[in-house]
Amino acid sequence: MKLAVAGAGAVGCHYGSMLQQAGCEVVFLARGAHLAAMRQFGLRHSSLDREEMLRVQASDDPAMVSDCDLILLTCKTTGLEALCRQLAGHVPAGATLVTLQNGVQAPDMVSDHFPDHAILAGSAFIGARLEAPGHVVHSAAGHIRLGLWRQGGAGDAESDLNQLLDLFSAAGVDAKGVRDVRQLLWNKMLWNCGFNAITALARCYARDVAGNAETAEMALAAMQETARLAVELGVTLPQDAAEKQLEVTRRVGLVKTSMWQDIEQGRATEIDALNGYVADVAKECGREAPVNRMLAALVRVLERRSGNEKHDDAT
Repeated sequence: MKLAVAGAGAVGCHYGSMLQQAGCEVVFLARGAHLAAMRQFGLRHSSLDREEMLRVQASDDPAMVSDCDLILLTCKTTGLEALCRQLAGHVPAGATLVTLQNGVQAPDMVSDHFPDHAILAGSAFIGARLEAPGHVVHSAAGHIRLGLWRQGGAGDAESDLNQLLDLFSAAGVDAKGVRDVRQLLWNKMLWNCGFNAITALARCYARDVAGNAETAEMALAAMQETARLAVELGVTLPQDAAEKQLEVTRRVGLVKTSMWQDIEQGRATEIDALNGYVADVAKECGREAPVNRMLAALVRVLERRSGNEKHDDAT
């Protein structure tokens, strides 16, 4: 199988690098200084206790995906609409698209743009960052869970799912298939609503949020609001799902969340797809999610301020 990693930032470059090292043909759709560095020097991949320097096929031309069997969409939710528009007309018939975004909206968004294609939806539980253009650092976790969201008109999505899981496993990635994809997405949503915003506001690692009594109480409250909304929307979650997320997070490595990284870099965050989404949908359902609404409001203020500061530094 030939694979494309479209929107190749930290998460995409980590998984793409692992697949390439296992012998897969992988192409990377990227942009800016990160693309320029990969073209000139290759992709430097630091993963826990090892480091590799890979020569990679990288471009900003969406036509590079036109002969791919699988296309991993690994941009953030803030860039997914634009990425789908960029890929329109280049995704071959029979290709399967894979969403790995935070939040719960990505599979439907991609389905709207590519109604005739099969969609796999997944969650990546990983600590990864771009240390510099062309250099991805994998610092914690790394397992991935995938399931079938929609069977397309051409190709065999179930077969593609199984092959992709086999490829990940061969690459040393802990990868498993799931049947209940909505449960998978909402379970990851719990963690993101509990920890992404607080780590960005407090500038501390997720395990430190979980290990401090005051911040742990706030994270738990945000996750419990999210879990109640999920159940209201018909998603099956364990009754103690939020408590389990808190306990697991106390034992993870140094996860510098994507929202914390975005604030530092003056980039738009995914707050509207996470805490903001929970607060808004809860209100539509006649419920309130005050902790999520508060966290969303605080991050939006910080986001605007950090964006302005980044602009001032640049000029």
